[in-house]
Amino acid sequence: MTLNSIISMILRRLVSRAVNTGVNAGIRAVAKRGKGQGAGHSAPSAPQAGSSRIPSVKPGRRQS
Repeated sequence: MTLNSIISMILRRLVSRAVNTGVNAGIRAVAKRGKGQGAGHSAPSAPQAGSSRIPSVKPGRRQS
């Protein structure tokens, strides 16, 4: 084994551990964020009648 192959193996292990740690942290963050909203509901709920995020435009209030 050459020194180059040993360094490559060490770097590959370090990078894979770092990636796995980041993926696990992301999964934990998503799981923690979703705990208060109930398990299994990943899609946002449909807006109910009268609770639109876009404010209604009243006639006669236009700005030109």
